[in-house]
Amino acid sequence: MEPGIINQAIKKFCLSQGKDLKEVIQYLKLKYQIDADESVLRRRLEKIVDNEKAVA
Repeated sequence: MEPGIINQAIKKFCLSQGKDLKEVIQYLKLKYQIDADESVLRRRLEKIVDNEKAVA
């Protein structure tokens, strides 16, 4: 299953490029008009990192 837009943005900016969640918030707002809360994105990032650790 293909990951959603928000998860793709988190992986692209936070994990691949090492940028802050504020960059993800700005990207989602400008490109997709999605207003995301930083705490929600932080939980998603933690979940992604935990899943990648479990797979590895």
